[in-house]
Amino acid sequence: MAAILHAIYTLAHFGLLVWGIHLFQQSNNIGTILLLVVLVGLIYDNLIISLGSLIGEGKLLESLNRLRFLFHTLFTPLLVVVAVELAHNAGVMWISSPIVRCIAWTIALGLIAFEFGNKFLRLKLVSATFAGTLRYKEEESNSVPLAAILTILLVAGVGISIWQTMQCPWVFLGALVMFLGSAVPTRIVGPVLGSGVEIVLALSLLAVGLQL
Repeated sequence: MAAILHAIYTLAHFGLLVWGIHLFQQSNNIGTILLLVVLVGLIYDNLIISLGSLIGEGKLLESLNRLRFLFHTLFTPLLVVVAVELAHNAGVMWISSPIVRCIAWTIALGLIAFEFGNKFLRLKLVSATFAGTLRYKEEESNSVPLAAILTILLVAGVGISIWQTMQCPWVFLGALVMFLGSAVPTRIVGPVLGSGVEIVLALSLLAVGLQL
């Protein structure tokens, strides 16, 4: 069942990618470009999970899953810049400053460097099954996903400013759903819920982009 859901998630993200390409052709917004990059990573993420049982346990699947973690490391913090660029185009005055936009890039790149050096380079994977899926996950760790949490909180904060300016709550609500969904332990629901709320966040960002 979970493999089917991840296949559906793959198609949903691909649909959002096509929509995002259409929006970019209309606006040439750098935030949209970065969101397309994130969507490519999410398509890959869900595709590999959906195909894991067919590929089978072994070095190939482990390598494919390691690439999943690399994409999350490199792409997820870019959502901070995506939100800031959307806010800039929405006319949020304090975010339109070049200094604030540079700070957003600095934070995103800093989070990427932190995650890459402190987590990805030390990543140890173990095979795991859940509801018919086979994937490689991070070996049990007590470390808090600080980069992901900070990214979602920053997106939510920018979403509040977009809400105040455009009377459009979607970015804030998308980040809230993402935060709540990601807080549920994967040992209970596997990656199904976390992957599902990623669709909600991406959809909320594209919905705002549609109105700009």
